[in-house]
Amino acid sequence: MPFEFNQKIVVTKDELVPHFYKSENTLKSQIQRHKDKPYGIKRIMIGGNGRQLLINFDSLPNEIKEGLGDPRKCDHIMERYYKVDPDAVRFFSMFKFDDGTYLTQDQQEKYIINASMLKSIIRLREARTNERKSKGGSLTGIAQTLLSDAISFNQTLIVKHRVEHTLPGSLPRFKAALKAFENEGYSSLISGKHKNANSRKVDDQTLKLLQNLFTDKKRKPTATEVHENYAAFIDGYIEVINNSTGEVYNPKGFKKLSVATVNNYLNSWSSKVATFQMRSDDRKYNIDRFKPFYSFDMPKMAGSIISIDDRQPPFKTLDGRRVWFYLGVDIASRAITTFVYGESKEGIILEFYRQMVRNYAEWGLQLPAELECEMSLNSSFTSTFLQEGAMFEFVKMEANNPRGKYIERVNEELRYRKEKKYEGWIARPKALKESNQPGIDTEKIKKLPYGDIIELCLREIEDWNNEEHPTEKGISRWDYFMQRQHPDLYPTNYKSFIKHIGIKRPSSCNLGNINLNNDLALIAENGEVAKGKYLIDKMSVIEGKEIDVYWIDDNSGNILKAYAYYHDEFVCELVQKPRPNRARKERSEKDAIAEQILAAYTNTVESFAKTQKSEIDEVVILDNRPKPERKFRIASLDRVRTENQYFDDKPAELLPSVGFDEIDNYTPSLKSLKDRF
Repeated sequence: MPFEFNQKIVVTKDELVPHFYKSENTLKSQIQRHKDKPYGIKRIMIGGNGRQLLINFDSLPNEIKEGLGDPRKCDHIMERYYKVDPDAVRFFSMFKFDDGTYLTQDQQEKYIINASMLKSIIRLREARTNERKSKGGSLTGIAQTLLSDAISFNQTLIVKHRVEHTLPGSLPRFKAALKAFENEGYSSLISGKHKNANSRKVDDQTLKLLQNLFTDKKRKPTATEVHENYAAFIDGYIEVINNSTGEVYNPKGFKKLSVATVNNYLNSWSSKVATFQMRSDDRKYNIDRFKPFYSFDMPKMAGSIISIDDRQPPFKTLDGRRVWFYLGVDIASRAITTFVYGESKEGIILEFYRQMVRNYAEWGLQLPAELECEMSLNSSFTSTFLQEGAMFEFVKMEANNPRGKYIERVNEELRYRKEKKYEGWIARPKALKESNQPGIDTEKIKKLPYGDIIELCLREIEDWNNEEHPTEKGISRWDYFMQRQHPDLYPTNYKSFIKHIGIKRPSSCNLGNINLNNDLALIAENGEVAKGKYLIDKMSVIEGKEIDVYWIDDNSGNILKAYAYYHDEFVCELVQKPRPNRARKERSEKDAIAEQILAAYTNTVESFAKTQKSEIDEVVILDNRPKPERKFRIASLDRVRTENQYFDDKPAELLPSVGFDEIDNYTPSLKSLKDRF
């Protein structure tokens, strides 16, 4: 609509294109053609950089000016009162029916114009009433004048606003519409024909019955069969009973339906989302068809999350079996970081987690923060090492939902982009792509030795990790994994999972030495040989006792981590006993450090023993307990007592002394003390 700008009446480009000019280029060519001429269309402001292209209204051809309408002229009384009602715009754009649907754009525009007209008519009525009252005139006939003005104003709306209202043309209906608007507001304008539930062929009760008839798991009837049963029910030939409530449905409350109507309703999404899932026990099928899926941004830091799953490479061994693999993919880098394989699934899952620990320890990395896995093989570990905070900070398990795990995409690529080139590759009969479906000579597919299948699969994993990262150019998947580890990963908590995936061995502690894997281990703290009070405290618990040792080895077979348990309670960490070279001539710096460690370990125990000994004092025991009365005596012992005077209380007899001169004839022995022993 034309408006005033810098004391001139202007019009925007949108008012002219495409109503009066076919395109913006046509308009601009007209402006350019008349730029230097005293007549023709003239531009007031150049468009661009947030500005609007403004055209001088007075420079436009007369037919365009008439179509737009000159705001300086007032041709119709309603122009003084008409304006688009912003409250009506908000109300109708947000109005929602009971079924959750909204008004269409055309419906919104129609109701906004009608509401704006009624608001304008109310203002005009007020002005006209006040004017007649001030002049002492009668108020009779005002409603008719308002109706006449409303009808005639439609032409102005079409010319100046390119819209028209749809208010009633008869006086009774016009007055009723105006009164309803004043009493009920905007909702009075919405026609009852929109979303009228009573006008539907199939109401909620009928639809529920159709669904009940359709969800028969045993027979799985078609829509046509459901219609036949429904028609027989309407005609009274069959009875339908609700198993849950025992209710017998009354056919009088239901309408006759055509086969097409029944088919349309049973195949609508709102019906299928329930009935199809009840008819089928295929959870994967139901998820693919009816469950909305999440969309995630890919992680940027390696180690943030690992996705794991089992797979069977598409080859058969010579005895007709398939090999099992279990893979783990770091999602950010897309690198395959852990893999194990075997002829069956048995035991493969625990070995997979052990291998993950070995690999990450060898690379000097912490375990991933989050695990993404399937539920079938992992659910039994949810209360042990797959508790959140144990082996992983977060754990997400998917129940038969392949698209919920990123590794499925990697498995697809391995199958169709990598392994398909090998002889013996097995196609999927129901693959989506025709190129991935079996060929003609499927019975002639070659079988491969077990070792050959393992070798080609490992070769493809190696090639996969060395390929360029799919989104980061110039860096391989493996380099991405090693160079872009998340900086805030928690240290690997070996103690939280060692009892569940580690190897258990009975052992004992003797002089601080523990037998472990055909070697000796020492008590340790934080990965180093213990000493001081910590060592003494732990030896006080397990020294000389039978214990259990849980340990896990590295990729070279050496002890990676080991822990001692007594009565199933954690006691301490263990490390392999250092062994310096016995010959000092052959010792290196490493041997010298090992000897220092052993010395500290031994000295701690000896120092503790000396301290304990120094605190021990000698004591004399005086037995003042009264002797028992000896009423029972043995005669033979009495004779012995008398003869040997064992129990004589007389003082000892003094013997005469011997002078030195009496031993002149003493001859000493010729043998020395050493010779005598």
